[in-house]
Amino acid sequence: MDGWGEFEFGDQKVAPGTRLETHLSIGNDPMGQSADIPIQILHGVKSGPTVAIIAALHGDELNGTGIIHHLVYGDDHIPGTSDDHISPEQLSGTLILVPVVNVEGMMMGTRTAPDGRDINRLFPGQKEGSQSSRLAYSLFKNVIKRADYLIDLHTAPASRMNVPQIRADFDKSSCKKIARAFGTNVIMNSKGPKGSIRREATEAGTPAILMESGTSHRFESEALECGVKGILNVLSYLEMIERQVIKPNWRILVRKFRWVRAPVGGILHTLVLGGALVSEGETIAYVTDPFGARVDDVKSPVNGYIVGLATTPLVRSGDPIANIVFVRKKKIQEILSIESATNNSIQNDNDSVAEEEIEDDDGSTLDETETTA
Repeated sequence: MDGWGEFEFGDQKVAPGTRLETHLSIGNDPMGQSADIPIQILHGVKSGPTVAIIAALHGDELNGTGIIHHLVYGDDHIPGTSDDHISPEQLSGTLILVPVVNVEGMMMGTRTAPDGRDINRLFPGQKEGSQSSRLAYSLFKNVIKRADYLIDLHTAPASRMNVPQIRADFDKSSCKKIARAFGTNVIMNSKGPKGSIRREATEAGTPAILMESGTSHRFESEALECGVKGILNVLSYLEMIERQVIKPNWRILVRKFRWVRAPVGGILHTLVLGGALVSEGETIAYVTDPFGARVDDVKSPVNGYIVGLATTPLVRSGDPIANIVFVRKKKIQEILSIESATNNSIQNDNDSVAEEEIEDDDGSTLDETETTA
């Protein structure tokens, strides 16, 4: 022990080397019952930073909830067993885990809160505001402002999927560093929309990153595995746990991207998967009429990497089909060569990463177009 004291949360105290399951009260529901946000605090045996990890700000985005669960309890779903990834007895610093922020939204299967508002546009919230604004205020005051770092977990909406990616403000070195440490192949530059938790937290002095992976309304094994591994990477980087940082074989830092949209309405047939490398002019999907006759092709406007893809077959003219980041042809060949040589394996902390920051003058930034994170 190094003189590390108790962690205070409200009127409760967490002793070093222990965990506390508690809640954050945000008032009452229509039945007069207490509306609480579940919280678990792991307080380590040695001094270190405080990291907040939150999920399900949007009630239908469930992968983050699963990531936090597997992070703490492992695959057997039982605390205190050998497959647990984190133990407070072996932790430096403190973790504040919020597996479900938008509890009522999750129960209803909706992105928004019951009052119809998007909680992730209301931070830092208002003490005397709407129900959602009060929730944002309480979370921001009691969790986010107590933390040294924030990891916010999200998915794409039900109509799309996102390949695992981190979104961070490249102009903030503290955000960029933990974004790199997380270990995804793709990092997207974005400080976030006004009122989003990552933007307001960073501006308030708590560097934040956002993970996007998968789609809504489900647990997806790839997203869960990537999220757990990435969080452990960050905690290792911050010297909160003893573990090698596992790096990707290659990484691209993206400032702009291209939305590819349906040229006509109809039934969409995608020909590629999320995470595919595509060539300029390559047909990545086609649209048919209701009887199956081919109406139009959808082509990639650039050589690039697909970071997001439509998952529903019905499209209208202008609907987004693919989110593609520009990648130079030479870089594509380098990525293919790396993956072929390593069989898509991972690297440890001592290995270098084939990294490139991508510039695309004709693309759009996430902060110009973002409406879903």
